[in-house]
Amino acid sequence: MINDGMQEMLKSVGEAEKVLIGIGEEFQYDWNALVQDHRYHEIEAEIGENNTYFWITPFLQKMILRQSLQDKWKTAYSKLKKLLEGKDFFIISLCMDDYIYQVGIDEERIVTPCGGFRKMQCDQNCSHVLADISEDSYDAVLRYYRKELSLEMLREPVCANCGAALRFNQLGVTKYAEEGYLGSWNKYTKWLQKTVNTKVCVVELGVGMEYPTIIRFPFEKIVFYNQKAMLYRIHSQLYQVGEEISGRGKGIQMNALKFVCDI
Repeated sequence: MINDGMQEMLKSVGEAEKVLIGIGEEFQYDWNALVQDHRYHEIEAEIGENNTYFWITPFLQKMILRQSLQDKWKTAYSKLKKLLEGKDFFIISLCMDDYIYQVGIDEERIVTPCGGFRKMQCDQNCSHVLADISEDSYDAVLRYYRKELSLEMLREPVCANCGAALRFNQLGVTKYAEEGYLGSWNKYTKWLQKTVNTKVCVVELGVGMEYPTIIRFPFEKIVFYNQKAMLYRIHSQLYQVGEEISGRGKGIQMNALKFVCDI
């Protein structure tokens, strides 16, 4: 159901020369699908406090993501893609579930600075080079999940250069390899330079205060300095817009995922 705030935002996107989208935690995949899985609880019990096998969890997360793209996420990203058709846009997403890459949105116009499950890295980032996903390790974990392999048969993937553990390239590893997103970030900053004195529609979808220096604060700054820019901040709780841009900013109190699904 389209409400007044949604109608205004859609009109602004349609009239804008450029569209900047920020996606936050309200769009992040709900990992309850994993913790509610009976087999996952069996695995937790089997591993116990043995941190030798903690590396299995992100592989299980990747398995869940591969096997079940839930309808509301697919709907939301598909509608976002349609909304941006024919527009000069860029998207910054804090989500690490990689769903945004699964609906055909131009990857050259996306940057995910928190990483995800598409590449792996040395936990110590010894060579500053990313590695492809270890499919052998993934398949072994999948077979273990299916009870086709014993826990003791699993082998954690390691860096070919230094022997440290290989991790998914995402925030949380010991030394996060920013090389995974810096190329896309450079494209974003070059795109952003071209927004000066142009009509820009800036949309925040479920962006909270987890990493405010990546989206919230910079987006406010863009709108503050560009008199032709307009910000729409959609969030179930943190939708408020500062007084300094109140004339060119609108807060919409609504869960961002539901907001996009309802378009």
